[in-house]
Amino acid sequence: MIKLVIQNETGHTEMASLASSEVIEQIDTHPTHWVFVDDIMVSRETINEINWDEVSEVQLTPAIVGGQ
Repeated sequence: MIKLVIQNETGHTEMASLASSEVIEQIDTHPTHWVFVDDIMVSRETINEINWDEVSEVQLTPAIVGGQ
């Protein structure tokens, strides 16, 4: 089971013990968030290549845009 942390402007939400299909669904639900799998940023294109049996935590973080 995988721990999922979804960060937003007001804080974060933690969900524990999710199946990989539930995590992938949340990734799809937050298309503008960056995806970190066990503290490593991954591209959305590689989500299906991940060995989800080895993942312990996924973080979804709003993308940061610099400049003016």
